[in-house]
Amino acid sequence: MSMPGHDPLFDLHGRRLVVTGAARGIGLAVATAMLERGAVVEIWDLPTDQLTLSESDLGGRFPGRLVTRALDVSDVSAVTAAAAAAEAAGPVDVLVNAAGISSQRRPALEIPDGDWARMMAVNLSGPWNTCRALGRAMLARRRGSVINVASTNSIDPSPGIAHYCVSKAGLAMLTKCLALEWASAGIRVNAVGPGPIKTPMTLPILEADPAVRARWESRVPMGRIGDPADLVGMFVYLASDASAWVTGQVFYVEGGWLLS
Repeated sequence: MSMPGHDPLFDLHGRRLVVTGAARGIGLAVATAMLERGAVVEIWDLPTDQLTLSESDLGGRFPGRLVTRALDVSDVSAVTAAAAAAEAAGPVDVLVNAAGISSQRRPALEIPDGDWARMMAVNLSGPWNTCRALGRAMLARRRGSVINVASTNSIDPSPGIAHYCVSKAGLAMLTKCLALEWASAGIRVNAVGPGPIKTPMTLPILEADPAVRARWESRVPMGRIGDPADLVGMFVYLASDASAWVTGQVFYVEGGWLLS
């Protein structure tokens, strides 16, 4: 019997999640929301001071339900080892691919080859690596949910970041390809495509150039740039049984950005 005020459709108690890129920004907001709803969460992110700080904060608030693993998602061997360790601790029910990077805006002809390669390695090959490493066990169990973090730039290009836009467009298509292949095994693969969100990656841009902030705000019909908290409801939905018959979708959460 469910408790008063408890909705089993959105119940995450005891569910095990891996959230990449969750030392800060959108990934941290998602990991926190899942922990608040009773899930067990592993954070995979680069070995930085921010990962240590987030581990200390969340580990103190949710004792016994947080694990952190320091790794680069573009490193296949590191991802494979982390996946094996995560599965040894218990079956991973949900994978959230929030790890991602951006870079300085440049015309396409001026983007260094190294920047292009690194963008694809993290934003596209990273989710490819984690999906394959954890997807094998999900397929064997015939259950699981994968949630990728795409972007409005998956379908709405922006000048100066061609490599970012292409990486996110590729991730949106990877979402659909895996959803199609894995649907018969009961594995759901979806993506969330944020619009402009205030994160440690975007705030320096907004603070350095008030004109950019004004341009972004003026384009959003709902009148403001989003916060990571504006996204978590969609992630909870896709991680829970409420979305049991949903796969292959990219949900754009963007305040109406794509309407303008």
